[in-house]
Amino acid sequence: METEPIEKVKKFENDKLASLIRELREIVSNPVVEAAYNDAIANVHPILWTGAPNPWKGQTIDYFVEYFESWFAFLPQPAGGLGKIVPFTYFYYNNESAFYFLNEFKSRKSPDKPYTTEIFDWTVKFIKARGEFMDSEESLKYIDSWIKDPSTHIDDFIVPQGGFKSFNQFFTRELKPSANPRPISKPDDDSVVVASADSEINFIESELTLDTMMDIKSRQISMNELLKGSKYAAEFVGGNAISCVLMPNNYHRYHAPVTGEIVESVEIPGIYNGIMDGEDWFNIFNVGESTTDFSIFEDFHRAYFIIKTSKYGYVGVVPVGLNTISAIKPSMINKSSTMVPPGNPPVKVKKGDELGHFAYGGSLNILLFQKGAFSSVSVLMGQRIGSLSALN
Repeated sequence: METEPIEKVKKFENDKLASLIRELREIVSNPVVEAAYNDAIANVHPILWTGAPNPWKGQTIDYFVEYFESWFAFLPQPAGGLGKIVPFTYFYYNNESAFYFLNEFKSRKSPDKPYTTEIFDWTVKFIKARGEFMDSEESLKYIDSWIKDPSTHIDDFIVPQGGFKSFNQFFTRELKPSANPRPISKPDDDSVVVASADSEINFIESELTLDTMMDIKSRQISMNELLKGSKYAAEFVGGNAISCVLMPNNYHRYHAPVTGEIVESVEIPGIYNGIMDGEDWFNIFNVGESTTDFSIFEDFHRAYFIIKTSKYGYVGVVPVGLNTISAIKPSMINKSSTMVPPGNPPVKVKKGDELGHFAYGGSLNILLFQKGAFSSVSVLMGQRIGSLSALN
């Protein structure tokens, strides 16, 4: 396993990493925890969707701890921006026991302590501490290669005077208005929906229901679950949804796809790991393709924005944080936050207005439309539908 030696991390981060790893080792020293981990390993899918053997097969609890230890100071490069993220998904690929171990399993360090989701709680601490590391100057090691990479299109973005101060500052970079790098299509035609982010777009072939119906073979997404019981959940029953998947090299701010007013927006805590159908989600040619079971995102850390349009009903924007995403930050529009708690006055928004941004990691937006409002993803001649990669 490749590691970033913790000696290379500044003392503050070194101490934080050491403290985190001590805590994890204490948790997994409990025979009950190790038994649950071993059960997860026993159910690791031996062969990946690529046909390669699964590197997690047969690995001990020490490997689990060492993986996080090496992950803490890992710095992504343009050729492998997902870095430690994708190999970790191999642990829970088609593996409900691993999903349970990471997100639901309860244990306790000592008999006088209550049972809690110690492993999940620890991973949240890890993700937030790693986010602090990605906010530090120590995270700049490969920043020049990111800036020089043609796929970054750095001329589209504002580069702070003196350069970026951290990887996350680069990752959350802002568009340069003078370059007009993302012109909004038909800004005065409210019927035109625009992309909410730089992303790969896929139609979600799942039925939008108010609650998950049992004994139905088709895939479903419960609006009550996804929108956490919002009064607007019922508006999307029978409607359509698309996914806008952001990869690590993408611009990571997300924008309003339509003009209207934000009537409600809420951040919802949840899990960070657990996309089990990796052969669909991480298909290099079609990330998050429609055969992905999107109902899993009812459990993920996310937010939602409900936008009321003039003639086209409600449109939902659901930014979802994945893996090492620990922050979903709202933006400001005319000095008003885009985060509008239930019952607060609505905030007017024009398509293309920035709603918020993610910190480092994988992420996506799910766009929701009412029944009959949106039927297909379509483009006009001459508009971008993607980019080519050079053949080796």
